[in-house]
Parts: sequence; C-alpha cells; structure tokens
Amino acid sequence: MNKALSLSAVVVVLAIAAAGCGGSDNTPQDPTAAWASGFCSAITNWTDDLKNVTSEFSDTSNLSQDGLQSAANDVRDSTQQLVDDLKGLGRPETDSGQEVQDAVDGLSTTLDNETAKIEDTANGVTGITGLPSAITTISTSLSAMATAFSDTLQTIQNADVNGELQKALQDSPECASITNS
Repeated sequence: MNKALSLSAVVVVLAIAAAGCGGSDNTPQDPTAAWASGFCSAITNWTDDLKNVTSEFSDTSNLSQDGLQSAANDVRDSTQQLVDDLKGLGRPETDSGQEVQDAVDGLSTTLDNETAKIEDTANGVTGITGLPSAITTISTSLSAMATAFSDTLQTIQNADVNGELQKALQDSPECASITNS
C-alpha cells in the first residue's frame, strides 16, 4: 500500500538525516564526547524503533484499527524515551552548548506534539474506512518529526562555530552506527 511505503520513506529520511554524525572507534573521554555519544545512541534507538513500526505495515494485512493503535502506542513509547534521553543529556559543554540545548528542547517539544497527534488520530479511528485518512495524517506527523529533526541537526551544525561538537559526533562510535544503518 502506498501509505505504508510513505511511512517507511519518512523513517529512511530520519535515518539519513541522522547520518550527519560521522564515526570512528574512539571511546568518549570528555563531556562533549559523552554528550555526542548519548545523542547518537538516543537517535539510533528511536529510528530503529520507528523502522520496526513501519515495517509492520509493509504487509497490508496488518492494516487494521488495532494495528494502527498499537503502532501509535509504540511510536509514543519510543518517542517519549527519546525525549527523556535528550533532556537527560542537558547542555553540551561547548561554546554553543546553550544554543544546542535550546534546539534539542525545541525538537523534544515538536516530537511530543506530533506524537500526540499520531495517538489522537489512531484513537479516533472507528473502523476500517477511517484507516486511509488516519494513515495520511500519521504520515504528515512523521514527516513533521523528520523535518524538525533535520532542522535541529542544521541548527546544531550552524551553532557549533568552533567545531567542538562536530568533532565529538564524528569520533563517536554510536554515531558510526547511524551511518551504517
């Protein structure tokens, strides 16, 4: 089904956007490296979870009211974990740390809002005839999440004028897993 494919495409966009983190085999040794490692780990776990959710719908027999609600719950749980992980990172210890934290906080708010829309949409489906519209709305929310994520990465990159965070992201083994997905 085309809607299921568009959900998968959004997840691929998220993974590609996250690929802005490079990688090597260095172990984090400073607070900035630890922040980068935590950031990439959280993003990797989240995108993996979203890939699993969207793969459920590659088989159109899984397209049902219950399946949609289950997927929305999975997205909610995974996104809440990401938001908690990102907030737990706090501010990276760089010159641009506050701007980076503000961008990540903004991303968290957008993710929370879009997840609520996904849940409301899934819970509002009352029968099989409501599924196509619900999937369209959910796809729009997932696209908004992908855009917010890309915008946040761009903001982080632009704020990091000294390259401290970029180097930490490039050196993080957790960021390498993003580029290999």
